[in-house]
Amino acid sequence: MAKKKTTKKATTKKTTTEAEATAKKDSTKKTTKKKGAAAPEKAASETGKQVFKKIRVNHWRTKLHDEELGVHQKLKYQAKTRMYAKNFDTEGVIEIDDKKKYIIAYNKDPWQEDPPEKKTLLLRLFTIMEEKMNIGEGGNFKGGIELSVAHSLVQSFEIKYPAPVYFVQLPGNPNLIRIVRGWRLKGTRWSWPLLPQEAGDKLQMIKAKGTVGLGRDYDIYLGDVKIAKLDSQRITKDVEIEIYDENYAKDKEFIMILTLFGCVCMFMQECEDLVNHFYKGMKETGTTSYKPPRREIILFRNPRFVTRR
Repeated sequence: MAKKKTTKKATTKKTTTEAEATAKKDSTKKTTKKKGAAAPEKAASETGKQVFKKIRVNHWRTKLHDEELGVHQKLKYQAKTRMYAKNFDTEGVIEIDDKKKYIIAYNKDPWQEDPPEKKTLLLRLFTIMEEKMNIGEGGNFKGGIELSVAHSLVQSFEIKYPAPVYFVQLPGNPNLIRIVRGWRLKGTRWSWPLLPQEAGDKLQMIKAKGTVGLGRDYDIYLGDVKIAKLDSQRITKDVEIEIYDENYAKDKEFIMILTLFGCVCMFMQECEDLVNHFYKGMKETGTTSYKPPRREIILFRNPRFVTRR
């Protein structure tokens, strides 16, 4: 994921005499850094809050949009990829720089109707399906995020209050990225890693700090530098994301993880309530009534374990 990072610094003009002005020209100095070598400079990410990438997550979550989409459209997505499950419903759209790019689909009926013991959240993004000359284009899986109740209970026991844990799955990436709620004296705090993928890469941690307000609003930091911002609108079901760092605005993996984090913002209270349902009994006994299904147990599996035949 790491790429070489380029920043530009333009020298300012100094007005002296006309002879000096013609003799001096604006100079441009280029410096190159590998991503992960150091956090971006504050001046590059915060001065004037220049926005290099805008993302809008629009959740519908209404019956009207379900009727407009129709069963036929759902079947086309299911035919294109097995990642669009039969119990999925399309419930929103992602816009990047004012262009509609992806649909949001999740297991709507199981999430709303299943008992707590069987409930989980699965949310995935797909490119928008388009019809051109009777040939369907798009419908490709771009990334997914799911709630792990078992891992959430482990984290909740550690920090002593309900703490959902989400796993991010990206196509072509063998790693599962964990988004974890951590301890914070006031407000909320989430974090996730940016894992090394190429020679020279370094492990980095992204931190999302909740801001004061009614919605799920977060400032996104790398170290002490604010590189992005996330604003959720509870009434319109929108989540607006701005990226202030030019290098990370070009990082596809960072963009997708941040977008998926924005997608679950509208589900966070429900997820916390679900985790708390099983965590309440753990405070004193250290034991929960939750019985992790196989899909949850697999997330604890030792990748170094080799079965002998």
